Amino acid sequence: MNASDRDVVLDVRQGNRDAFGGLVRAYQGRLFGLVMMMVRDRPGAEEVTQDAFVRAFTHLAHYDERRPFYPWLASIAVRLAQNWLVGRVRTVHREGTALESAPEPGAEPGALAGLVAQERGRELWDAVAALSSGERTAVMLFYRDDLAVGDVARALGVTTGTIKTLLFRARRHLRERLGAAPSFIKDVSQ
Repeated sequence: MNASDRDVVLDVRQGNRDAFGGLVRAYQGRLFGLVMMMVRDRPGAEEVTQDAFVRAFTHLAHYDERRPFYPWLASIAVRLAQNWLVGRVRTVHREGTALESAPEPGAEPGALAGLVAQERGRELWDAVAALSSGERTAVMLFYRDDLAVGDVARALGVTTGTIKTLLFRARRHLRERLGAAPSFIKDVSQ
């Protein structure tokens, strides 16, 4: 846990309820992105993200400040998202949520290269979005949020071996879909 997160947690525990807003501001975008990749429903992701912060605030006494804050918060969000998915009535739209829309290219010299890079990024995240829920969540936590395998395992409530298997399968599925390993893929088999 970085010093500022630790200080905020200690401030909240000492009665400064407003201090928790700093943690919300620091992690809301990152957490929303994780939840959105899981639930694929913007209102649902907003609800789950808000619930995760509320749950973290109300259970802050159980948080071990010797550990990083974000993995603890992410584990709460992942469980809430899983519960939301179980309780949700499945609808016809399965894989239709756009992750981001591409802006119109400008007239500046690097516009074409930027547009190509955006398209490759969109293609990659569309492929990630098509993964199974477990694989997708593991990829988001490990690659995008840069959590260690052990932290991802704790967040999902499974063993490190399960995470390594999910990441192996995800890399294989991404290679099949994209034709080559995406540049962000790193080996976790050690």
